[in-house]
Amino acid sequence: MTISGAAANPSMGYHSSPAVTFLLTLFNARLGWWLGNPGPAGRKTFDRAAPRLTAGLIVRELFGLTHDRAHYVQLSDGGHFDNLGLYEMVLRRCRQIFVVDSSGDPECGFDDLGNAIRKIRIDLGVPIEFEGGALQIHPRGTPLKPGDVARYWAVARVRYSCVDAPTGASAADYDGTLIYVKPTFYGDEPRDVCTYANEHKTFPHEATSDQFYTESQFESYRALGSYIIELLEPKLDPSGGDTTFEALADRVRGYNASAEAARQSG
Repeated sequence: MTISGAAANPSMGYHSSPAVTFLLTLFNARLGWWLGNPGPAGRKTFDRAAPRLTAGLIVRELFGLTHDRAHYVQLSDGGHFDNLGLYEMVLRRCRQIFVVDSSGDPECGFDDLGNAIRKIRIDLGVPIEFEGGALQIHPRGTPLKPGDVARYWAVARVRYSCVDAPTGASAADYDGTLIYVKPTFYGDEPRDVCTYANEHKTFPHEATSDQFYTESQFESYRALGSYIIELLEPKLDPSGGDTTFEALADRVRGYNASAEAARQSG
């Protein structure tokens, strides 16, 4: 777990620099928390709400000497390392991963996704390969090609077999599945969502500096998320019995395949 929203903090992972760390600590500008280490080093401190003595911790923070082996750790925003939480899922060898990428990405550059995939491949040796090649999820304002339909999802294969499978073993017995969801706006969404989007040109990627959501803003994001998932309902098992993760992945594959067929025929 992380302290969500700790965007300004002396300890910010690979975003940190000695000068910025020193100045932020000096002026007591932090959104992170000092908490007891949940690992073995914090067996006597993990249940405390705050450190009892802080002078030593502040000195360590001032000079960037924080680490994960002390009695207390400086907990910051997880986005400083991986904004999607995908790295930890792969590290734990999760076979079924569902990621909703709601980061501020109005151009659909997929920076957070690319960053996570690169780190996972370098550190863990596990490639992540999306089915169908390039992600067919477009930024707001992109005109759709004739016959094309709105797309918000993609399915990827998490190739644990590159690391875990013994020689000659079937990759299918080891690999996992990733379902990736990216909220965007095409103009075919429900009328209330479109009305809000027409009034707010950066929806659904409004800046996170806005910490005061109105009712209409909150409802517009909720309604968009509901609409994205409900688009898959025609692919559901009519009996309502097949609700497994793999069935959902198959629905996404089916939707994208039908969309691609419609685009090519159009």
